Amino acid sequence: MFTPGQRPRRSGPTSVLAGLLILLALFLLQELAAGLLPDIYKGFAGEDRRTLVVGASVAFVLVGLLLYIVHLRSLVPEAAAPELDADERARARAALLHAVRRSWTDGADRSWERSVRIELGLAEQQAAVHDPWGAPRLVTGGRESGVPLPAGTRIDEVFDRHRGQLLVLGAPGAGKTSRMLELTERLIEAAERDGAAPVPAFLLLTDWHGEPLARWILDELHSRYRVSRATGLALLRDNGITLVLDGLDEVAPDLRADCVRAVNELLSAEQYPHCPIAVSCRSTDYDDLAERLTVNGAVCVQPLEVTAVHALLNSAGGRLRGLAAAAAADPVLSRLLTTPLMLGVAVLAYEGTDENEVAASGDVGERRGRIFDAYIERMIHRDRSLRGRPNTPERPAGQVQADLLRLAQSLSEVHATVYYPDDPLHIALQAPDDVARRLLPPGMYWMFRGMRWMSGYEAGNPASRPNRFYRGMVFVYQAPFPLLGSPVMNHLQRGFLHYATDRAIMRRAGDGYAFLHKTVQDHLAARAGSMSAQELRNLARS
Repeated sequence: MFTPGQRPRRSGPTSVLAGLLILLALFLLQELAAGLLPDIYKGFAGEDRRTLVVGASVAFVLVGLLLYIVHLRSLVPEAAAPELDADERARARAALLHAVRRSWTDGADRSWERSVRIELGLAEQQAAVHDPWGAPRLVTGGRESGVPLPAGTRIDEVFDRHRGQLLVLGAPGAGKTSRMLELTERLIEAAERDGAAPVPAFLLLTDWHGEPLARWILDELHSRYRVSRATGLALLRDNGITLVLDGLDEVAPDLRADCVRAVNELLSAEQYPHCPIAVSCRSTDYDDLAERLTVNGAVCVQPLEVTAVHALLNSAGGRLRGLAAAAAADPVLSRLLTTPLMLGVAVLAYEGTDENEVAASGDVGERRGRIFDAYIERMIHRDRSLRGRPNTPERPAGQVQADLLRLAQSLSEVHATVYYPDDPLHIALQAPDDVARRLLPPGMYWMFRGMRWMSGYEAGNPASRPNRFYRGMVFVYQAPFPLLGSPVMNHLQRGFLHYATDRAIMRRAGDGYAFLHKTVQDHLAARAGSMSAQELRNLARS
């Protein structure tokens, strides 16, 4: 099968014929240069040199015409893959709908967001997308450059208004992923009502590492939602899928410009006309890119007004009196709480505390870090999970904090935000050699290299894939037998991931796990980077 999104190239007999013709031409040139020609040709054309030259010229013309015909044939696309019949399409749509709903809507735990009720505004940001009739370089310019939409406008209404192509921007923690999940849920409802409506496929761009985008989409549909590549290609070609691509800012920094170009190439490819798509990105990271996305429209998730923050905190009554008083007395803290992430985290971290425990000094980054630390500490010592499920087994607080630090550092080393327990060692096995040497105990590096060689992974190549031996090793590693699943890499174990998820420090991300937010991961990774290995071990024992 040819690479999706590119013009197919013929192979097999056609390429063999071209190769034979080229070899024949080279042979004739060699013989002519040496003043020789095969005897069989002389027997046909005679010994007259003029006749030999004319005959050779005619032969070269014929060979050239044949090669040109082969070239023209290579430009003609092969017959399109057979389209799905009605029953096959219905089954494929139903399976994909079920998988997406189970992974991203029914299974999504966003209880921490519901700790405070927030209605966020949206603003049009048309300057953020490419305008073929406008200036060649425009930036979003922050919230002031946007055109506010009426209160209560839903993200799916904006998506429909822009004919199914939308860029969603916002500040860190502003609620971009929540809006993308809301859009996914609305699209699922529309697809269930209308059998002709496209099915949403929620995909994380943090897992893209530079391969052709259409091929990556088909691989992700296959690995995340169990959709065969042939079925995914058929649905993608006839606009049966809406691509919901979350986290352009979470792509490795040196690949973000390539990712924008890859999306634009997909949208301009003849195979995928008018492809429905939504992409999210931090506003500041998007402004740093030279190339604009060619989607039809853009919208920015607006931060809360400071006055709205004070009103929300004061309306909560006595349980948030300390946080409300601290925010009223501290303008820096008030501005920090204007995103849903920080407001929701602060509410849970400081519920029932007095003003003195909330008050702090330092710049915005230091204050944000202290709020995250207070939140994690509170969640570790909660008596129950946010979802009301039975408690996971208690764990020592120091061990939990050390495991969170190790996991955040491991993910950040390879520019990843999601950890997949069915592939528990890929973060380490794909790490560059200098990172592996720094993290491994002395004497373990060569054993690690042998394991990496047997696994099929490559150092410093996040796009490498494991072999069957590695998959068998993972199966044994996850089996519930004595001595297996030991705490050697406790931060990668399912038990720890379930524990952190029940306490809303982490969240489910499809069939993987991610931190509550990328900013939480970045904070923990920075803390881990400032600590020595001995300090981490001491923390785990505390």
